[in-house]
Amino acid sequence: MVNAIPLAKQVISERPEAVALDAGQEKRFRDLVEKATMIDLHEHPIVKPIDPAQLMKYLQGDSHEWGFDAIRHGGFTAVGTANVYRGMLNTDEMSFIRFDDLLHEISLMLSDLSRHVGAVKFSNPSEIEAAKQQGNIGFLPTVEHLAIGNRLERLDVLYNAGVRLAGLTYRRKNYIGDGHLERNDGGLSTFGVEVTKRMNDLGMVIDLSHASFKTAMDAIEFSQTPVVFSHDGSYTLGQQQGGGEYASGRLRRDEELLACARKGGIVGVTVAPSVISSWGTELSIDRLLDHYDYMVKLLGIDHVAIGTDSSIDVRASGFVRGVETPAEGKNIIRGLISRGYSDADILKIAGGNALSFFRRVMSD
Repeated sequence: MVNAIPLAKQVISERPEAVALDAGQEKRFRDLVEKATMIDLHEHPIVKPIDPAQLMKYLQGDSHEWGFDAIRHGGFTAVGTANVYRGMLNTDEMSFIRFDDLLHEISLMLSDLSRHVGAVKFSNPSEIEAAKQQGNIGFLPTVEHLAIGNRLERLDVLYNAGVRLAGLTYRRKNYIGDGHLERNDGGLSTFGVEVTKRMNDLGMVIDLSHASFKTAMDAIEFSQTPVVFSHDGSYTLGQQQGGGEYASGRLRRDEELLACARKGGIVGVTVAPSVISSWGTELSIDRLLDHYDYMVKLLGIDHVAIGTDSSIDVRASGFVRGVETPAEGKNIIRGLISRGYSDADILKIAGGNALSFFRRVMSD
């Protein structure tokens, strides 16, 4: 079904290279792209309208375009889908989206996925590795946050729909715990402890990217398996570089990052400029690479991954130059080469660490 609303272009080929490399580095880059199983832990692959004012009308329909071309061009094998947008039809606060709206979006996405040759749904790391060997790309269904209310059985519904990674909260308080912008940080609720246990039993990854500090620390303590901050940056570095109020709420403190790593978890570094810095509406890729450097120094190379939080749209709120959309994902590899990372370490950040993490949490 053809959508009548004009949508953003998935690949803009005329964009200049974000990071200049010499001849030897260019060869390394090409070899690494060929070898890497690139994984983005958190992405919004729905293709949005060119005109942001038409987003609600677009979401009301059942014909959405998904960014398979952008994902392939960006070098990714697998992306976490961070489903959430259809929930905006019935609330202007993403923390309060309806479960049925979320499930409907996932169903539409998987239905479209099934019709695309060379694109598949992933449920475990073995399937991701097999897709890399076969030249396929695909989605690891994930949700921005659990919209289950106080009904624990909805976790099983999401799992049976293919979801393998889920945020506990968004900005505001829910039955599970507090979001990162809640005014009083009460941590994980008793129901939240039950949710944590059920996610462990299912093999569903617990994502703490939008959790409050106490909720995150509680979840790390109660979880019997490693957890993830799928799309974040460093609070310490952000403050040094002029992080604003929103950035302060979304950036993670060293204490919680270290607790995540000690649990065997990983941290995906976001490209969202409103998170990693408040300086202007457009940032150099160097600002993003600074966060990679900080995370590697703090946590060790085995605990850092890609989690762009990027979208396929015409950005009005700024971007990181060179990683404007998923189609520019390979520029992260270029940037890491320019910062002096070894091939082995780049392969870990690009996707190797995510695969190892999934093996520790998910079952094949």
